[in-house]
Amino acid sequence: MQTSDIIKFVKKIPLFQGLQPSQVRELIVEGEVQAFSQDDVLCREGDENRFLFILLRGKLVVERKGTTIAHTEAVDIVGEMGITTDSPRCATLIAEGDVVTVTIAKNRFNYAIGLDAELAATIYRNVLQSSFAKLLAMNDHFLDHLLGGGFGLATSV
Repeated sequence: MQTSDIIKFVKKIPLFQGLQPSQVRELIVEGEVQAFSQDDVLCREGDENRFLFILLRGKLVVERKGTTIAHTEAVDIVGEMGITTDSPRCATLIAEGDVVTVTIAKNRFNYAIGLDAELAATIYRNVLQSSFAKLLAMNDHFLDHLLGGGFGLATSV
């Protein structure tokens, strides 16, 4: 896959919204395209967060403490929180079938955003928006289980 093709593809990713093509290129120019097969582990919960994954094709299973908590699909990005906060991996990522990613090293990511304050501001704003959306979805999921009795709590008064 050519860098120009990757740039067109990754512009569909919310993390890169509002960036100029040159800014996206700066982030991914040294990214490595990697292929994974069924059940390959991309990273493990608790590991040092050294890479950001852009999922170009396929699906990933997201596990935390041995339990599947989510599935990701093409044009999702994984690892942005750990890269931006220096936190260890909060989940294990497992290929669900054939998967293709662009892997961006943390040091490359930090270098690129360190050169361009506008790029950094846009990326961090997008990470916050993504985190907020995930938090709302988790709250809704929790509320659905709570009201539906999924936690064994009484729902009538």
